This record gives sequence, structure tokens and C-alpha cells, in this order.
Amino acid sequence: MRDRQRPFQDWSIFLLAVLLAVPLPGLTQKIEVTTENGVAVIRNPISAVPPPGGPSQLILREDLVIGKEATAAGYLFAELRSIGVDDEGYIWTLDWEDIKVKVFDKTGKLISTFGKKGQGPKEIENPSRMVVTPDGTAAIVDLNKLSFWSRDGRCLREVSTAKTRPARLRIDSHGFIYGDSFDLGEKWTMKVYRYDPDMNRLATVAAYEEPFQMGSLKAFTPLILFHVMRDDRLVWLATPRYEFHVVDDEGKSVKRIFKDYKRLKISASDRERILKERWGSRASQIKIVFPDEYPPLDLFIGDDADRLYVRTYEEDGHGGLWYDVFDAEGRCFTRFALLKEEMAFVVRKNKLYALILENEEGLPLVKRYAMTWK
Repeated sequence: MRDRQRPFQDWSIFLLAVLLAVPLPGLTQKIEVTTENGVAVIRNPISAVPPPGGPSQLILREDLVIGKEATAAGYLFAELRSIGVDDEGYIWTLDWEDIKVKVFDKTGKLISTFGKKGQGPKEIENPSRMVVTPDGTAAIVDLNKLSFWSRDGRCLREVSTAKTRPARLRIDSHGFIYGDSFDLGEKWTMKVYRYDPDMNRLATVAAYEEPFQMGSLKAFTPLILFHVMRDDRLVWLATPRYEFHVVDDEGKSVKRIFKDYKRLKISASDRERILKERWGSRASQIKIVFPDEYPPLDLFIGDDADRLYVRTYEEDGHGGLWYDVFDAEGRCFTRFALLKEEMAFVVRKNKLYALILENEEGLPLVKRYAMTWK
């Protein structure tokens, strides 16, 4: 009798050993916090881990849309480039094609429009980015200068960027400026510099590089993204890696935040769709190199409570993409989804502002969501 039961017993022992050895989702997922060479290191698993007693869910409720009123003069956009929001809730928009900045109050009412195309003083030639500071000042990145504007359209000052030409920038509470730099050679090199308010370079605070092959173009261009935190430290990452670096004003590392992620293979149909969407008929004329997998993330933004929001390439099954949300300590505690055409651009005072390049009617829009944490 014992001999007949032994195969079943052996199989049971084997199955139990497997169950004990393999992590079970939701049971053994945990965040690891260590210190390495004096630097705090936070390692997040694939799944979000809500803290005990803290929020585990973010609920978004649409409460404002700007740009869909075809009959309202001045409310339509030609091509939205940036959104900014100040501490009083005023919404700033930069229109790349129309060369206009529009400022709306918190109800969506247009209060000012300004911008004169040109290369002269107090003129805007080819604006690429806009950053709005909490006190209600907009900094606009133009071809060869950085210009600062008041809410009513007064140009406060202009600074030359002919030697630096940052594509993206952030400004800390003391007026110091962080701007990126790209260099193509044998390697694709990206750096973030810290400048004084007159754009004199003070320090290199972030750097990333990888091999680059002349004559080809990567399907997913590596980017270096960054955000200034409340204490003026900088948090940055390079999109090929799910790894945040928190550094001081000299670029010294004080914290590293890692996140494991779901690997997503790029199928043949994915390649065809991406080629069509991004390059159209020009795709056959360019050597475009695809990786086997999607990058771990597309973009990230930070809010006024030092939370970080990371858009991934993982689809939610309802036409949206998942965003991972990190708290101020670097712990991924929840996630939410936005439609693919909606890009989370600003989060301030528990309001999320999304930029929509083009809706179903072909209109650029600004959409605001009220945020509820549960």
C-alpha cells in the first residue's frame, strides 16, 4: 500500500517545493530599500506596492477641456507644443504653428494671448518648449534665446542660448536653469547642465551615452528626462533604462530608484504601424533600426509633491497606456491609464493636465482631470 502511494507523495513534495521556490504575484512582491556607497537605493518590483495605510488607487475625473469650441474666437489651437500651470491655476499653452502663448484661468476662460513672430527683441521665431514657474512666469525656449514672459504678455528679459541650445529645461526655486544637450559622433551622448540665471554653465549634473551608427536612425530615440524637486534636487533618467537618479546641484548622486517592468516584444505589425505613424512615405528612404523589445518607458513627469508619473508602452486593453506612479520616497505604489492620444504633461495641486495633439476631429486639446487618491 505504501508503494502505491509513494509516486503521489513524491509528486506532492515536488509541487510544494516548486510553489515555495517561485514568487507568487501579490504575495512576495516587495520594495527593497538599501544603502550602497552612501547612496539610498530603492528597488521596485513589477507590481505596484501600496504602503500600509496609504493610497492604492488614483481616480481621474475630467473637469475641463480647452480647444474644442470652434465658435469661440481664440480658443482653437493650431499645434500645441507645451502646457504650463502656475500656482494660481492659470493654464498656459504654447502653439508652435501659430507662434502664440495663450493663458486661461482655472475655469478655462481666455485672459491673454501674446506672441509676435520674428528674430528681433521680444519676438519669437521658432519656440520648441515652455516652462511655467509657480510664481506665474513663462520661460520659452526659442532657436537662439530663452525669453521670460509675464501672464499679461510682457517680455521680462531675454538670454542668449546660441552656444547651449537646450531642447528641454527646468528652473529651480532660486532661478537656476537645468538644460539638456545632445551630441552625435561615435556615440549618442546626452547631458544635463546646471546654469545660472544668465545661462552660464556651472556643472554637469546628468549624463548618458550609448553607441550610435551613422546613417541609421533608431526607432525609439533615447532621451534624457529630468524634473526639479521641491528641495531643488534634480531627478533624471534615460529612457532606455528604468532607473531614476536623484542628484544634488553638483550632480552628486543621493538616491537611485529602480523599477522592474514587463518586457514587451515588438511584432512585425508593430513595426509597420510605427513606421507609418512616424515616417509615412519617408520610411523606405531611411535605415530605421528596431530593438527586439519596447523601451521600458516613454516619458515621465513630476508633480509639486515630488510624485513621479511614468508612461510605459504597456496597453490597458481599452485604448490606453499604463502610467506607474511613485511617491516622494521612490516607491511605486499605484498605476493608472490614459488614452494613447492623451499625454500627461503637468500635475499640480491634484490636477492632471493632458496634452492631446489631435483628437478624432483633428483638434489639439488641453484636458484637465481632477485627481482623487484612495
